Amino acid sequence: MSTPPLSRRLLQLTLPPDYREQQLGDLEEEFRHRSKRDGPAAAARWYRRQALGSVAPALQTRFRPRPRHARPTHTRGSNTMETVLQDFRYGVRSLMKSPSFAAVSTITLALAIGVNTAIFSLVSVVIFSDLPMGDAETVALIRSSNPYVGHEREPLSYPDFVDLQQQASSFEALTAMEGAGWILTGDGAPQRVQGNRVTANLMEVWRLPPAAGRAFLPEEGAPGGPNVVMLSSGFWRRRYGSSPDAIGSSIRLDGIEHTIIGVASPKIEFADLAEADVWAPLQLGTGDRTRDERTLFVAGRLAPGVSGGAAAEEIARLGQRLSEAYPENEDWEYRSQLVREGLIDDEAKLILTLLVLSVGFVLLIACANVANMLLARATTRSREMAVRSALGARRVRLVRQLLTESFIVAAVSALAGLFLARAILNLMVWITAGREEFFIMAEMDEHVLAFTLIVTILAPIIFGLLPALRTSGDDVASTIKEGSVRSGGGRKSARLRSFLAAGQVSLALMAMVLAVLFVRTVMVTEQEEWGMDIEGVMTVQVELPESDYGDDGAIRQFYLDAASRFSSVAGVQAAGFATGRPSVENGPVREFEIEGRVAGHDLERSMADLYSVSPGFLELMGVPLMRGRDIGVQDTEAAVPVVLVSDEAATRFWGDDDPIGQRLRVGAAETDPWLQVVGIVADVRSSGDDLRPEPTLYVPFSQRPARQAILFARTSTEPTGVAPALSAAIWEVDPNLPIDDSRTMERVYRDGQGTTFALLTLFVTFALFALLMSAIGIYGVMSYMVSQRTGEISIRMALGAEIGKVQRMVLWQGGRIVLLGGLLGLAGAALLARAVRSLMFGISTLDPVTFLGVPAVLIVVALIANYVPARRATRIDPMRALRQE
Repeated sequence: MSTPPLSRRLLQLTLPPDYREQQLGDLEEEFRHRSKRDGPAAAARWYRRQALGSVAPALQTRFRPRPRHARPTHTRGSNTMETVLQDFRYGVRSLMKSPSFAAVSTITLALAIGVNTAIFSLVSVVIFSDLPMGDAETVALIRSSNPYVGHEREPLSYPDFVDLQQQASSFEALTAMEGAGWILTGDGAPQRVQGNRVTANLMEVWRLPPAAGRAFLPEEGAPGGPNVVMLSSGFWRRRYGSSPDAIGSSIRLDGIEHTIIGVASPKIEFADLAEADVWAPLQLGTGDRTRDERTLFVAGRLAPGVSGGAAAEEIARLGQRLSEAYPENEDWEYRSQLVREGLIDDEAKLILTLLVLSVGFVLLIACANVANMLLARATTRSREMAVRSALGARRVRLVRQLLTESFIVAAVSALAGLFLARAILNLMVWITAGREEFFIMAEMDEHVLAFTLIVTILAPIIFGLLPALRTSGDDVASTIKEGSVRSGGGRKSARLRSFLAAGQVSLALMAMVLAVLFVRTVMVTEQEEWGMDIEGVMTVQVELPESDYGDDGAIRQFYLDAASRFSSVAGVQAAGFATGRPSVENGPVREFEIEGRVAGHDLERSMADLYSVSPGFLELMGVPLMRGRDIGVQDTEAAVPVVLVSDEAATRFWGDDDPIGQRLRVGAAETDPWLQVVGIVADVRSSGDDLRPEPTLYVPFSQRPARQAILFARTSTEPTGVAPALSAAIWEVDPNLPIDDSRTMERVYRDGQGTTFALLTLFVTFALFALLMSAIGIYGVMSYMVSQRTGEISIRMALGAEIGKVQRMVLWQGGRIVLLGGLLGLAGAALLARAVRSLMFGISTLDPVTFLGVPAVLIVVALIANYVPARRATRIDPMRALRQE
């Protein structure tokens, strides 16, 4: 029976702090003694009399002036600092006395803080990174989209850009850029350099003054303007050693001398723009491009007083006008977004959100685990706290001491976590082969360090406050009197530990379901048929300079000669060329018109991937010809233009009709030739997320040549082994061509999936860590429960209880924790699965394999974690345990 609460509260309010705990302890001890001897009612009457009789002396003592010599001479600030240092020193000594607890809790928190820091550094790229322009909050990106064909965040065509320049009043100015590449010669071996062609006003609109020299002048962006370039600061540093003498000198690009007029600001080296070595003016006239050539990335500086929302509304209206005015723009929409908002698409935002959620689960699980360890440790420290309390330590001081120890653990964990976060980011760059700028840009900057500091401060409060309150709140008198080290909070502490373990199970299950859903999606992707044979195929990408290959005849001849030399290389079975790598890379999408039909407005718009291929290319790649004939050597530039269509294109656009013999026209211009369908080939899987075969057209390379193409060689040996010979064969045709993209088809696919595999690695790692921590948590709770019930189990064993029955009793206790956590986790996992359904392919939202397999794995792990304490319980020597009790 507890002491009368009102009387105890009266004593707490009136007794001086220096004597309060001791006086209350003495009264409570006497109260318990009288309760056993005289009964609870008599003991309560005695306690009330003592409380009332103590009020006057207590108040007199409380407000009696202290002798002058007894007053402290130090200031409050120095006293606070002294006690903080004292708490810190004591905390370090206490942790050193428990090295196992210190090591396990530090490692657990270090892993959690490390993964959280790594993911926040990725999020920081989006939230805090310096954008490649001045006053970025007034700059918007303009993109196009076509929901009928699934295109989002696409570039604009040059004629549309000109129209928006003339009509959009929400912007001070619009600027545009498109990717470009050149072959650098004249100084050593030929070298391919990447860059961008930009409108002359880009540096002005982006408010980025050059690092050296000057920016482009308006006349340099006019058609036929002078050949001038700006260098990136990185290229200037690597090639010229940042020498100012480079300004005004010449550089030979594609065989043409260009004058270097300046060096771009290093701030522009952002994301994909960091790969640019050279910046050149975009010199185009209004008739040089068609509206279906969407290659320009457009940005604009908002006019004063115009909001991003108002600009978006105007661009949407102008886009609607262009869609109605021009057939090529039918069903295309235009969207304006402020740079920060448009930095990543909705899918990437969802993935980042899921990553943050997953690492949040990990952090909470880790905090729950450490909290459970602290509660277990409290069992051995209850007498220590009681003695300190009896000696006059106030509860707030005890809580502060315990929290100080938690802060020490968190601080050490944070330092280790920073190194782990750096290692995780390096791993992501390695998995993506350095091709994903998003991972490269993630840095341990001041924002990331501030986040780690906040986590380091909050984590001890999350995992340390409740255990500290429980430990410091133990009954002083009874703890000292019993001399027991197994107080630990009794049933309340056990319930708290069980609740924490159940929370760990639910969070771990949600993290595991999320990871397995993504693994299942990737597994389904890997099991999909390619529709072509990519094994043993080596590819070499080539881009011919316009200065040396100015006409289609020269382009055709180069690729024919190169393919012929490929065929003569030892180990090469067949060779060919095409304008892309079907199936493993996205192909150029073109709209086409079927003769005699009017384009509809439904989902089956006439758009398809378009590849120019050499004779025999489809046979080389193992794409079966279903009907008709293949492209042959007779399909020259002088022959009737022909085209092959994929089975998906034939089914989607011709239905039950036979497309062979019919004609189609790629593009909307009247000058575009009509192509006769001569054959139908099998589908190849798409490189998109859903892998659904896309409608595809194949035309003879001789009839539609391109400077940039890819040479293919099917080998009878290891493909990489013939790569040097293939490069030599190309240099036999043209020794001035650089070769910087020589990869197998399988490697191209793996490189393209690098980001997917990196993200998958993160999710799976977090899920495994969550599973391990939840198992440790269950094990810790059950071990604690067994230690608390040693006496009960001993009596049961002494009275003849069966070992199996005792084990089942202990297992059922742990099973209830797992069952509660599992039910909560399944409900949360179902909600998560609905949220990520847009990222899944080939499986349902409530995938049975996932939602049955994950709980099964969790149950097995939980049973193992429960079995060890259960088995230990049955090995207790009843007589020895009873003697100890």
